This record gives sequence, structure tokens and C-alpha cells, in this order.
Amino acid sequence: MRYWWYFCICLCLTSCSSKHGDYPAYPTTGQVLVNGEPAREAVVVFYHQSDWGEKSIVPQAWTDDEGHFVLSTYDMQDGAPAGDYRVTIEWPASRGKNPGPDKLAGKYAKPETSGLSARVEKGTNVLPAFELKADPAKIKADASKAKTKRRKNR
Repeated sequence: MRYWWYFCICLCLTSCSSKHGDYPAYPTTGQVLVNGEPAREAVVVFYHQSDWGEKSIVPQAWTDDEGHFVLSTYDMQDGAPAGDYRVTIEWPASRGKNPGPDKLAGKYAKPETSGLSARVEKGTNVLPAFELKADPAKIKADASKAKTKRRKNR
């Protein structure tokens, strides 16, 4: 009988607690377009605009071939806590140890100056596309440099 009570107490404590306390993640997806084209392998980072105390909660994601992303906060692709965010996007010339220059020339790399923002609501979130502008010549040049560098490292 005593074990039954321990089981009930443990079950109650487990069901009443939340894994992430006051900041649960909600599914959040979006897309990054540069000059109207999908930005493949860009990194998207969300910085919450309110103070969460000692907690450092920074949802982020990499874009796929179509420029789509699914934010991850605590677990892979679990989303982001509800709230208002400043957003940064960097598009490295390649992915790996030495990612190369940002094809966006750092224009969207700082939360204070990127000019990008998003709001995550409780529930499922499909954000409007981030439509960025960049110098097409720089994008091609950086991609070309990264390709040459990869060949040299083989």
C-alpha cells in the first residue's frame, strides 16, 4: 500500500510540473527570401525583447533548400516561447568550421540594427517570410570563394 502512495505522489508531481516552466515553446516556422529567392542554409536567431531574468532563451534555426525554417529552443524543432522578438539572419558562404563571409554583408546580423522582428503566439505559428535585399554580385562572389576554398581543402 505504501508503494501505491509513492507512485501517486510521483505521478501528481510529474503531471503538475512543466519541463520549461513559464516559457513553453510553440511550433514556429517561417521562410527567408533574398531578392525574392530562397536563402539556402541561412541561420535565423530570435532574441526576446523582454527580460527573462537569468534565463538565456534564444530560439534559432537553419533554413532548408527552399529557405524554410523551424525554430528550436529546448529540443529540435520544438518552436519558440510566446512573445516579441528581434531577429537576426546571417547567410554564410558555406556551412562548417570555416563558414566564410556573410553573403548579406552583416546587414541583418545584429538584433539592434537588423530591422527584423517577429511575434510568436501561443499555439502554432507560421510567420510571414523575411524578405531581404542583398547585392547579387556579392552573393555570387562569396559563393564562388567558398566553392574554391572547399576544393582546396579536399
